[in-house]
Amino acid sequence: MIESAQKSGKVLVMALPLAIGWTIYTAEPTPGNLLLAYVFSLVVLLATGQRGDNFRLRNAPAQIYNLIAYVLFLALEVLVSGVKVALVVIARELKISPGTTELSTFDESNNELISAVSAHGITITPGELVVDFKESAQEGATMIVHSLNLEISAKRLEQDQRLRLKRIKGILGHD
Repeated sequence: MIESAQKSGKVLVMALPLAIGWTIYTAEPTPGNLLLAYVFSLVVLLATGQRGDNFRLRNAPAQIYNLIAYVLFLALEVLVSGVKVALVVIARELKISPGTTELSTFDESNNELISAVSAHGITITPGELVVDFKESAQEGATMIVHSLNLEISAKRLEQDQRLRLKRIKGILGHD
């Protein structure tokens, strides 16, 4: 009974950042939209089988800090990459050299949620897209990333992924 209540509580907590994200994304910060987003977030979490097993509420202030830091990191990445892609398309100022590269998730636990959130963080960045995963017993999960400019992206993808992993683990309460 207590374990079931804890899992239910985790789902209720996990739905809140999703609802806030949706409210920001839709640019409709009304109580009704937030409530609707929260209900949809609960439905999505329950439909996908997420019961909070990967989420540990250990240090809420640190987890909230990591969530805010991760959202700001993603926002900056999307903004900077969006401007670069716009320059390529509109002004043709930057040269493109598209290609794919393999990028480790650097997650020794091979947690599928961490891999999925990492892939999402890369994919929402204009000019980059995770097209597939490759699993290996020795290396763990590896993402196949397509970039518009492989020369520039390859230099920073690994560094960005290490920072992304740190923040995601911090959000989920993993040490």
